Amino acid sequence: MAKRSPAKRLRTIDGRFTSLERLVRAGFQQTESRFRGIESRFRAVDSRFRGVELRFRALSSNIGAFRKQTDTRFRVVHLELRNLRKEINDSLGGVGERIDRLANHVDGFTKLHETLDIEMKVIKEQMNRFDQRLSRLEAAQAS
Repeated sequence: MAKRSPAKRLRTIDGRFTSLERLVRAGFQQTESRFRGIESRFRAVDSRFRGVELRFRALSSNIGAFRKQTDTRFRVVHLELRNLRKEINDSLGGVGERIDRLANHVDGFTKLHETLDIEMKVIKEQMNRFDQRLSRLEAAQAS
């Protein structure tokens, strides 16, 4: 068996604790540096989220403004349609009166036509009677 060097064998408990302490401190320092790196990454993510939040707020205000404009425009269109409907109803009211007058005139013309037709038949019958009398008179004078 090979002999060990006396320097290694003589390590005392204090020496072992010191080296263990160094090892633990080194591990804590590594862990702390890793946590600092993670923390800086979280800060970067937080700043990005703040930027996204600002963009959403701007977008929300733009949408709100667009919504107000759209509501205003729809109100204007609604008023214009209401005015147009009123104008159409007013003009159709005048057309209705004209149609009523026209219907009255047509009824009057129809009545006049019927009256004239009746008078024409009466006159025709009178002419037929006059023709018959004339024929009798001519026949009586010829005999």
